[in-house]
Amino acid sequence: MVETAGRGTRAGCALRTWWDAGASSEATGMHRVGLTISPKQVRIARERAAHANLRDRLVFVEGDVADFSFSHGECDVVWAMESSEHFAEKARFLRDAYSTLIPGGQLLLAAWTGSMESARVGEVARAFLCPELWTAEEYEAAIECAGMKVTRREDLSTRVLHTWEICRERARAASAIVKLLPRAARAFVEGIDIILDAYRSGELSYTVLVARRQSLQKAGRRSGVLSGL
Repeated sequence: MVETAGRGTRAGCALRTWWDAGASSEATGMHRVGLTISPKQVRIARERAAHANLRDRLVFVEGDVADFSFSHGECDVVWAMESSEHFAEKARFLRDAYSTLIPGGQLLLAAWTGSMESARVGEVARAFLCPELWTAEEYEAAIECAGMKVTRREDLSTRVLHTWEICRERARAASAIVKLLPRAARAFVEGIDIILDAYRSGELSYTVLVARRQSLQKAGRRSGVLSGL
């Protein structure tokens, strides 16, 4: 479990996930910051936040996690969902996450995981523009090296696999339209079979990790950061 109160930051995410986070912000009272390199995502997210009267709780920032200035000791939660795969300096991001968390604050990370020694995993990285993928063990080791303690690790591969099967079915049903899409969108569709093959082989997995910055006493201030691309 990740406790959600105070302030959170999400590094890299899709609009729907941001919006689900925004809805929970209203329920929990958490203030959230969303970070993305996409100006279009920022614009749409800000419009939706304004429409829902959540501008005082949701802040959306355009920026690259590689050079983003994380505030020290301000967040209760840092959330990176399917974004760390695209970070060239994963270890640096984890150190930044540690720095921006308050003592006792938590990191939630969900990622495609696998060894780059596997040809299938390498193909997934190539198809989806990832510098490299890490194994779950590599993530856990780097998280703990950054100063946090992993409190939970779970493999959700079997649940995620069905999502990609649905994506393939819908892409095939819309094949005539897919041909008219921009090159980047067509490349994404072409990658669906690649990632499905990697999941089915067992060489690619979907891992969720929860970690906590160690503290000797309870922190009084609560906040959070959402990180995504």
